[in-house]
Amino acid sequence: MKLAQITAQVENIKPQNEAQAYAGQESLTYVRCRVTTSEGITGEGVTGRFLAEQVVHLLNGGINAAVKGANALDHEAITVQLAKKFNPRQSTGVFVSAMSALDLALWDTKGKALGVPVARLIGGARAAVPAYATAGLPAFSESELIAACQKALADGFHGAKIIVGAGRGIDEDVKRIRAVRAAIGDAPLMVDANCAYSVDQAKRLAHRVADCDIAFFEEPLRGNDIASLIELRRAINIPLASGQMIQSIAWFRDVLAAGALDIVQPNAAFCGGISAILRIFALAEAHGVPVTGAGGFEAANLPAMAGHPHGGMLEVHGAHAALRERFATHPLFKQGQLHVPDTVGLGFSLKD
Repeated sequence: MKLAQITAQVENIKPQNEAQAYAGQESLTYVRCRVTTSEGITGEGVTGRFLAEQVVHLLNGGINAAVKGANALDHEAITVQLAKKFNPRQSTGVFVSAMSALDLALWDTKGKALGVPVARLIGGARAAVPAYATAGLPAFSESELIAACQKALADGFHGAKIIVGAGRGIDEDVKRIRAVRAAIGDAPLMVDANCAYSVDQAKRLAHRVADCDIAFFEEPLRGNDIASLIELRRAINIPLASGQMIQSIAWFRDVLAAGALDIVQPNAAFCGGISAILRIFALAEAHGVPVTGAGGFEAANLPAMAGHPHGGMLEVHGAHAALRERFATHPLFKQGQLHVPDTVGLGFSLKD
């Protein structure tokens, strides 16, 4: 079964309301990649908004030309071939984003060709994965923030996450965290800074909400610097999580070896696809560190999270509500879990 064509495009989706525009960022811009084989089987993959135009140019141009005629089932051989040609110095950025979308599409193709869901190809460890909601978006007022978190929990999600470090200042972020905690009782509450803070700022926030029982503090520090994460982890009592948009497997190796995180958060739509995230799962399992999804694209990550025995919870991102409307088929969320579809391949499809 030969690869006949790779096509990619940038899609921009209008948010359902102003607050879901994620504080003005293009969080509803993404890249869609489709591969077609000589037998007419199509597979689809996605990656995020960063350098989207360049990612599409690389997929439609050099990558498409380089792998045309290759066996579509040989995703590892394709990865090695493309890395030698386009990424010989092992950098990240555009190449890894492109490979994330392509690798997902190749796994989708493989599952369809073999007539098996990808989650089962990986190992079929679970039929469903617990999900939590990123409900507290930065543009929400405090009352909207509380209502969004309460609704997420009422809908059955295993916890609510809110965004901090988005320009409001630490005093207001502390006030918002405390307001949500008071409103939701003992339900799991997560906090995500999207790499906004210095070590000192992250310490200040963490110490001021130390009594709020935060399940984890996600991406607290600028640059995800490992030495700084070690310093912060030693100074606070809130578990640290990170890795959702990291594109280097070596970073995951080093952060785990250093004991810098309590939870790692690889995302197949950013880290290099299913093939890369399975390697990261193995590293995390060997170090005894749990994995929890983040960064959105839950449908793309579900096969790995459910298929591998070390997979953990998945995030359902409030800013991706309009993106989910673009899906023709999507995993079912029921009783707090995302259920693996019986559909062959990755288990989701996008509307044309």
